[in-house]
Amino acid sequence: MPLTSDLLSIPQASEYLHVDKKSLENYVKEGKEVPVQLTGKTARIRKIQKFDLDTWKKYYDFTSVALEQDDYYEALCFALRKFYSSAPKANFATSQQREAGKYLSDHISGYLGEIAFQLFLEARFSVQIRLDKNVDGIVRSQDIVSVSRRKSVENQPAFKISIKASKMKNVWLIVGKNEIDIADRRSDYYVFVRVDLHSDHIVRLIREHPAVKDIKRVIPEPPSYIPAQVCGFTPVAEMEGPVSKIGTQDISLSYVKRSGELHRDWNFIAENL
Repeated sequence: MPLTSDLLSIPQASEYLHVDKKSLENYVKEGKEVPVQLTGKTARIRKIQKFDLDTWKKYYDFTSVALEQDDYYEALCFALRKFYSSAPKANFATSQQREAGKYLSDHISGYLGEIAFQLFLEARFSVQIRLDKNVDGIVRSQDIVSVSRRKSVENQPAFKISIKASKMKNVWLIVGKNEIDIADRRSDYYVFVRVDLHSDHIVRLIREHPAVKDIKRVIPEPPSYIPAQVCGFTPVAEMEGPVSKIGTQDISLSYVKRSGELHRDWNFIAENL
């Protein structure tokens, strides 16, 4: 049915935008990416102006990219090289050692976030960047090796950028305490990217392997592309913390920034990097 009011509830907004309701709820309530009005007798019902939803969707579309299967395979190869290198296997947010599946999944997502940022800069600003593919386990303050605005002319980046990826529904940019407190690990800017990977993405990759032919029918096909959104960025000075909890989730001491408080002036990054 057509929506007759300019003030929508979150379920109505989800239908209006064709965005997953749970994800939108996170973006609105926890990420504070869209302003809300509290209505009703107890002022507890969240309503959102259509204009604000349209503004949010315009930015969301502008910062979204489609990752291809070749991008996934590149990220997988990077994760495998890193797993079999001397790189530490602990999750910085929990300090727990990760088994291979979890480790690979985290690093595939992380590297896809870097590729998404690379594609975004090229598609929207004609700026090409080369990513750091080193897997020696050293935590570096720069994910970008070079910047090119003209064919065959590469320059050193003017400042240090670290790209952090998370699931599509998440709203927190999280940077481990040591990555900011230790000077040679600290970046000048942190970019937050959301990557829409299915929880079974590694399983879907092996769907065509002869060893699983008997159960192939129960494994969904891999997606034709992987959606990702380059949400925003923040200078290191504006990171908040260190904290040991975000919402109800316990984490290792980290600096954080919610998605709705990130900078969106991508022209600044594109012109000055």
